[in-house]
Amino acid sequence: MYNLGKGVQECTETSLLTALGGMERRNLSELDTTLTSDNLPVVSHDFNTWRISTLPDRLIRELHSADVKNIPVIIREVSNGEITESYTVTNDIIPFLEPLLDKVFDVNPGATFFLDGRDFEAHIITAWLSRRPKYRQRVVLLFYTFEYSSGEAFFDAVKQVSPEPDWRETVALMPVIFPQELPRLAKLIDLSDIAVEDLYEGGKIWIDSMLRQPMRVVAVHIVMARVKPEQLGFCDKPEIVRAFNADYAAVRLAYYVKDNPEVRKMRPHLKLATATRCYDFSAQLENGEKAEFSINIRTGRPMPRETDERKYIRRGYGIPGNAAAIADWVISDRSEDEMSFWEWRNKGVPRRVDHHCPHLDVIEQDGKSVP
Repeated sequence: MYNLGKGVQECTETSLLTALGGMERRNLSELDTTLTSDNLPVVSHDFNTWRISTLPDRLIRELHSADVKNIPVIIREVSNGEITESYTVTNDIIPFLEPLLDKVFDVNPGATFFLDGRDFEAHIITAWLSRRPKYRQRVVLLFYTFEYSSGEAFFDAVKQVSPEPDWRETVALMPVIFPQELPRLAKLIDLSDIAVEDLYEGGKIWIDSMLRQPMRVVAVHIVMARVKPEQLGFCDKPEIVRAFNADYAAVRLAYYVKDNPEVRKMRPHLKLATATRCYDFSAQLENGEKAEFSINIRTGRPMPRETDERKYIRRGYGIPGNAAAIADWVISDRSEDEMSFWEWRNKGVPRRVDHHCPHLDVIEQDGKSVP
């Protein structure tokens, strides 16, 4: 939901209204949010202000809402794999969540948002949503393992911030597991951080703890690349073996959520969600190599992707139709490709796709990136 070549940054009013309010409008979108120091939710992919504005290079949670109000959104140039100090000012300002949601629902009352709460702020956002019944059945809140070690920890954190008494029925929740988190979850219960069975058990216990809570969990989101043993080959480096084993365990967890009789009995309408996650950009380096990058959400700076066997994990995340093959819901960076792939498949025409994403490949001309 962005077009940097036309001056449209992600997580802005222009991007949301274009996607959800146009002639051929969509009805579903993911949206990132983070809190200011006075706990007002701002719409931003990054926790940091640097990449999207000319504000001081700080975390948004360190700034008061008044410091963020009416701040123009910028698009920074990319050169040699670096996000630079050169930028273009867009027509958007950093949006606050509530007025932006209200604008979208005004033009598209049937829209639904997967609201990405991330980090340790999700319990505060849960309480915030509970006080706004206008968003019931319209917003599903995603949250992660990073700061919530169990369902009990999340449930208790929500209770501490004074939600409405009926929050357990009114706020729809979607806990998320990254494979990279499974080693930590396994170690929390004194298991090894590398064996597939232990990684699976760590994730399973966390999922079960969420489903036991008396709250409205509508889906479990599991990120997975579905890598194959032959992609690992004879590599025996522990960090790489651990990454592959975590992905194997994540796939097992996906089938656990989808097919386990006890889970289905406890939550008969529970959905399995996943993601198609591309590189944020690729760029030609001065040495002639083409490299792929993600963006660090805490700093706004680029992070080069692995070039060892873990590249197959990164590629698996970004292939349309890959993780989607076993999921009910998909949050996709390549939604058009995803839908096209499945339409062809449903007509009996197998299509070949890979992880490359041409509209995210930076081309430089006269020292500036061009679409």
